[in-house]
Amino acid sequence: MDTNPNIFTAHTESALADARSLPAIARIIEFYEEASADYEHWSRGFNMHIGFLRRAADVFDREKMLEQLNFEVAARLDIDSRDKPFLIDLGCGFGAVSRTIAKNYPNARIKGVTLSHSQVEAARKLNARENLETQIEILRGDFTDLAFENASADGVFAVESACYAKGAGKEDLIREVSRVLKPGARFVVADCFVKNPEKKFGPLMMKLYSEMCKNWAVPEMPTLEYFTAALKKHGFRDIMIEDISWRAAPSVAHAPFAVFSFILKKFLARKRLERQSINNLKASLLAPIVSLNRSKLGYYLIIGRRGGFPQ
Repeated sequence: MDTNPNIFTAHTESALADARSLPAIARIIEFYEEASADYEHWSRGFNMHIGFLRRAADVFDREKMLEQLNFEVAARLDIDSRDKPFLIDLGCGFGAVSRTIAKNYPNARIKGVTLSHSQVEAARKLNARENLETQIEILRGDFTDLAFENASADGVFAVESACYAKGAGKEDLIREVSRVLKPGARFVVADCFVKNPEKKFGPLMMKLYSEMCKNWAVPEMPTLEYFTAALKKHGFRDIMIEDISWRAAPSVAHAPFAVFSFILKKFLARKRLERQSINNLKASLLAPIVSLNRSKLGYYLIIGRRGGFPQ
């Protein structure tokens, strides 16, 4: 894939300098500094996630499915278009979800947080292209240590980024979201979750799952039971769990075609693949196979409303 030089910046050593004492974070930063630009081939809107099939007619339109997931997340934030909500996009990537929300809620003010320097710069330029830079601000930071005041946010969302927090329950992330959310406000997560923690993967599936996580620099996928327990522990109420695996499956099925067409495009342009690009392609091919294990994995929307502060 050809990248636009006025959108993307080159990978530099300084991008990793702040995280050398944190190997897991360093791996995440390295992955996204090198592989982020590849997502333009996956989505012309720079969506860095899978989609949601709302209408059968859209099954071959990947971009519509990707954008539909953004709409589904926005709807579950339960914000009023007449209000002026402050929203936080955790692990925002290129800000695609934030742009969808901003265009449909013009009074919303959104701050996106990402570890990647290049994503910050690219997202800011993409926002400016759509005249959304006054609505959306993209910041570099760690979503388990946010630079926002207590009880300041009217909504927080994490689309395929919660998996990058540590632990099966992602408690560090949830604790911080609980701190910044106003009582009564919602936290919405869209991600792959491990079901039935007592039921183990078979040896082959465990190897494929581990390779997928490693190639995407994911420490481990969240476990549904532990994640919801952490939400309750940190003051979330009215927790809703929506299994949207079958809605997500059609877009996952696009992955092999996207991978092979991307490789062909690179080959015809005589451009080599970066190491992290290769890892991304491997994980993208493994994902449809691993996701077939429906007894162990599922794709979910998790919604929790912030209650009173925990004791």
